[in-house]
Amino acid sequence: MPVLLTYELEGAETSEHNRLQSLFERLGWENLGGSSYRYPRLGTTDQPVEDWLNHVVPALMLFRAAVLKSACGLKKFTLDVQSSSGYNKATNFGSGPLSGSAIKATKSKRKGKKLYSPNNPSFGERNLIDWLDEIDYPY
Repeated sequence: MPVLLTYELEGAETSEHNRLQSLFERLGWENLGGSSYRYPRLGTTDQPVEDWLNHVVPALMLFRAAVLKSACGLKKFTLDVQSSSGYNKATNFGSGPLSGSAIKATKSKRKGKKLYSPNNPSFGERNLIDWLDEIDYPY
């Protein structure tokens, strides 16, 4: 059951769109065209439930941070969800929250990398892993 995100930025440069595409794709999202993304990728069958703690929430946090830091304005934004996610340590179901360096792509999408291989490599894998590892609880 997918998570669908669409947005429109006012005056965004191509490089900003490329970085956003890359960050979503590295976390396992599929670009549906333009500024529309879907998680999980269409046809993904090797994960039991959506991994919200390691693929959805971080992507949304990073998108929010990018919009706040950008000189562009957020003109439109939608997030549509029909999803099921969960984690149960006792039954080894799902995934608990992981450090950036421990998040991995599903086996069929690894291609020798830790995260998913994006169509556009503008947002570096190491930068994303470092960002994920540096998120801190404020107090």
